[in-house]
Amino acid sequence: MKHRILIAVTAMAACSLLPSATCCEPTCSNHPPASYTANYSDSFYRQDGLCLRIPRNYDSLLVTKVGTCPMLFSVTERASLEAAKKEYPEYEGAGWLFALGKVSTQELHKMLCEDMTGRKLFAQDRTGNYYIFYHPTDVRYMRETPEAMQKDQELWSKLCHWAWNDVPKQFIADNDLLSISADNSSIGIYLARILYKRGTNYTVSKSGKTLTGDVDEATSFINMLLYGNSFEMVPKKHSPKGESITLTLPGENVALVFFQSEGITYVLERRSGLEDTLYKSIPIEEHAEALSVMQDWYATLANTNS
Repeated sequence: MKHRILIAVTAMAACSLLPSATCCEPTCSNHPPASYTANYSDSFYRQDGLCLRIPRNYDSLLVTKVGTCPMLFSVTERASLEAAKKEYPEYEGAGWLFALGKVSTQELHKMLCEDMTGRKLFAQDRTGNYYIFYHPTDVRYMRETPEAMQKDQELWSKLCHWAWNDVPKQFIADNDLLSISADNSSIGIYLARILYKRGTNYTVSKSGKTLTGDVDEATSFINMLLYGNSFEMVPKKHSPKGESITLTLPGENVALVFFQSEGITYVLERRSGLEDTLYKSIPIEEHAEALSVMQDWYATLANTNS
């Protein structure tokens, strides 16, 4: 019996989630971009004025598809794809490593207000476009036999490491883009909705005093929180003590309590009728420390409301 890591039902369901590329024939060039001065033996795939670099020792192991906006490039491991084809001729999700897409400002704002599982913002250009790294949320590694699975496991791991760690950085450098990220935990989604979803109201409270504000007053502070922090879910071993500031979204029935414990900022998500969830704030930008941002936001609203 042929060995596979995905059962048939899972494999066929996952296929529908794979970003599609409308053009299956890559356009490949051995000429590096002007900004590129490293290994000239790499292969370069081009689309819409952008360049994806594939290391030469990986290129023959991969199937690189070039599409049209919003999906520019999609990269799959050839051996996994071929192993799956022998058992699931219609399934093209096996071996998929990543895809790169380009979206407008409006499209990005809509994305950030929703769950972005399988999608990650990683870059922007100077004309108002943003770049998304699409990735699988399940294992796509496949071979025909257990022996082949074991033999090629190290290679698969290297390809995944390259895709996750090197591709975004190389794409930014080769295309003269700017690095950017945004949190997409529940905290980030709520923050994005205040900025980008019309009609989302908020209040900020401290020591029993509640202040209201509009989107203009919130923008600079939410930008620091949303684009300058990562909020990581952690076990609920800390609770608000001492000074805390609460951001409430009445229409979402949620309150986000920002507080510090042992020098770390946490955010307690409280939703009516549900168990509390705790997040640790990890600053990406030094000036964006979450509790400090909330303190400045509250002080600004206090001056406005006085």
